[in-house]
Amino acid sequence: MLGVSEDSSNDQIKKAFKNIAKKEHPDRGGNEVKFKEANEAYDTLKDTKKRHEYDTLRKYGQNISGQGSGFHFTQRGFNDDVFEQFFSGFDNSDMDFGGRFNFNTRTRRRQRNQSINVRMSISIKEAMYALEKTISYKLPSGKEEFATVKIPAGVQHGITFKYKGMGDNSVKGVPRGDLLVQMSVLDSDGYTRQGNDLHTQKVISCFDAIRGCDVELKSLLDTVIKVKVPAGTQPDTLINCRGQGMPIHKTLNIRGNLYVKINVIIPKLSQTDLKKIKDL
Repeated sequence: MLGVSEDSSNDQIKKAFKNIAKKEHPDRGGNEVKFKEANEAYDTLKDTKKRHEYDTLRKYGQNISGQGSGFHFTQRGFNDDVFEQFFSGFDNSDMDFGGRFNFNTRTRRRQRNQSINVRMSISIKEAMYALEKTISYKLPSGKEEFATVKIPAGVQHGITFKYKGMGDNSVKGVPRGDLLVQMSVLDSDGYTRQGNDLHTQKVISCFDAIRGCDVELKSLLDTVIKVKVPAGTQPDTLINCRGQGMPIHKTLNIRGNLYVKINVIIPKLSQTDLKKIKDL
């Protein structure tokens, strides 16, 4: 996706992603699918552990081709997490004397501890910043546990953070389950969210709509945004304030847009006032 070699440096990877992001970002008329795929690739390769796991998958994963493959392996050299993901369903009884997998043998499901699911709610105003929150949750045993959740700026509604080894510990002698924290990002302060874009409304008089005006909005960052309403603006017009939406990428300082819907109030006028307007 990034067009870099497997021995590229972090700076080369970052530069490649930056070039793609500038070209394919949806706000710049690019391909949203390509942008998301490039962002996911960069998120993987910039992290040393994730990059190691990815290289391991590329090197060994393609050799696992199913029944009768005769795939030879040794545990040495594998990342422990990746090794568990590939081979946790097999034990020694599932291999022949040559160290090969026997896929015709029914594997035994090992007893394990379960994951615990927790939901956390924050407002979209809180989601404008990176923050940490401490939550409490109960294990099946009844014991209360605590976890500190690091939430990146611009976190999406519905995303789940996984904390390995912080879940159920009922089954002794096996690793603990995981803690899964699902985020709920709620509308607040007169703003709603659609993807990385924010939406709000502003009320003006019909006279301001006719002649044009400037309005001010208090943003979710507690700053003031000045919005120019052109002369002749029609009711329900959407004015795009580019780059005033949710944070998308901190390094590149990319944000979504803010859309302001203009609601126009039509006043009830006296006959005298109506005559004056008619004369105009």
